[in-house]
Amino acid sequence: MAKRAVKKQAGLAEPAHHMGVVVGWTHQDLGASIDLRLQSTVSQQALDQKKIDSHHFLMTRNQALLLAKFLLDATGQSLPQKQRPPLWRRLARRFNK
Repeated sequence: MAKRAVKKQAGLAEPAHHMGVVVGWTHQDLGASIDLRLQSTVSQQALDQKKIDSHHFLMTRNQALLLAKFLLDATGQSLPQKQRPPLWRRLARRFNK
C-alpha cells in the first residue's frame, strides 16, 4: 500500500532543529505526568553571557522511565543496588514491632 503525501497546513512551520550542550535540567511532578525542563546553550561564550535556552517536555511516567533506561544503557551505567540492612538491624526491627 502506497503512502499518501502529507499536506502541509497553512501557517504551520517545521519544528526548529536545536543543537546545544545541556547545562542543566529540572523536573516537576504533575501526578500522572512529568514536566522535564532541559536547559542548553550553544557555546561557552553564550553561557558566559547567560544565554541559556529552556525547553519543556511533558511526558508520561512510562516515557520518563524509558528515557532513564535508555540513558543508563547508552552510558553503560546502572542504578546502584540497594544494600540489605545489617543483620542486627533486621533483628531489632523484628523485635520492636
